[in-house]
Amino acid sequence: MLNQLLALLADLYTPLQVVVLLWLGWRLFDGSDSRQQLKQISGFLLLSILISYSLMFADNYWQWWPRLALDYSTHTAVAFSLQLAIHWVLPKQRLISWLAYLVYLWLMWFLNYHSVMDMLTTMLSVGLLLQLSAICKVGKAATK
Repeated sequence: MLNQLLALLADLYTPLQVVVLLWLGWRLFDGSDSRQQLKQISGFLLLSILISYSLMFADNYWQWWPRLALDYSTHTAVAFSLQLAIHWVLPKQRLISWLAYLVYLWLMWFLNYHSVMDMLTTMLSVGLLLQLSAICKVGKAATK
């Protein structure tokens, strides 16, 4: 019974993150002066989700994680992307949002969905690709 409840909580975490982001977008970015920030966050979120699923498809094709006896965690990648957006939007609640994310990771480990290395390598891959895209964007802007 407890495992079923924990599995339900783990399954609801990412949809709850989406609801929080939609609600925040509605509440915080109602004014026209905030529209530019909303565009930036939306662009970042779309890029991070695109990276998350692109890595999933690439791993399915080239089997990068299985070659290391690991499993690419799409759940971790998408939740990490949403968490980074929440981190950006709610700077005063960063501690709470990161603790909730760590509890989610612990739940996935506890329920044997993924190993710690599965989740760490997934987050590192998504994070590095996001950082690379930010560096490329800054470099592109500097050359204009």
